Amino acid sequence: MYCLLLVISDSALLPLSATGGGRKATPTELHKQKYYIMLGHNMFLILKTVYTNRVRRLAVRSDNMKTDRVITAMIEYFGSDKKRIHHFLKVYSFAKTIGESENLLPDDQELLEISAIVHDIGIKVSEEKYNSSAGKYQELEGPREAEKLLAALGYEKTFIDKVCYLVGHHHTYGNIDTLPYRILVEADFLVNLYEDDSSRSAAEQAYDKIFRTNTGKNLLKIMFLIP
Repeated sequence: MYCLLLVISDSALLPLSATGGGRKATPTELHKQKYYIMLGHNMFLILKTVYTNRVRRLAVRSDNMKTDRVITAMIEYFGSDKKRIHHFLKVYSFAKTIGESENLLPDDQELLEISAIVHDIGIKVSEEKYNSSAGKYQELEGPREAEKLLAALGYEKTFIDKVCYLVGHHHTYGNIDTLPYRILVEADFLVNLYEDDSSRSAAEQAYDKIFRTNTGKNLLKIMFLIP
């Protein structure tokens, strides 16, 4: 398209006097020049759209690189604690799948994925301070640890605050008011029910009391043979 624009500008868009004619343009020739000018303008708009979409794709790729960095940082944070690493990776995978299937907006999807990666970051401090991995201690200690990790990776405070809210409430089920919150809880339940070798009866209770998204409910039914 760049070449076509150059061809147009080198021929049809030049004044007739510049082509050696030395005469006034006829109405037909003026009309043709206006047409080519309009054509060139439309091609410029097309190129601008292509460029804008390219920039957006690069921005999405940059976000994915940030997600990779958070995963790496969390693996480094847990170190040799393979159980915790495998847990958060599984929760992240389920959360990502449910969020995409439920057509979350891009900002909500990013919030969900990052929150899923760091949702259990408070467990390490909880075990050190209270000798317990109970959910209430995770919610108490997690936000502070999540804030430090994400700030070191360059995330903005407004985004970090949203993540910290989910980290500080992911074991609280009484007032789930957003889809990222809901999906994070469902993803964590899918993994915990499996890791705890829970019965189908326990899964059915979770189905009735916790799960609300169509995707989450379907995954739970498949995994635990709920009729």
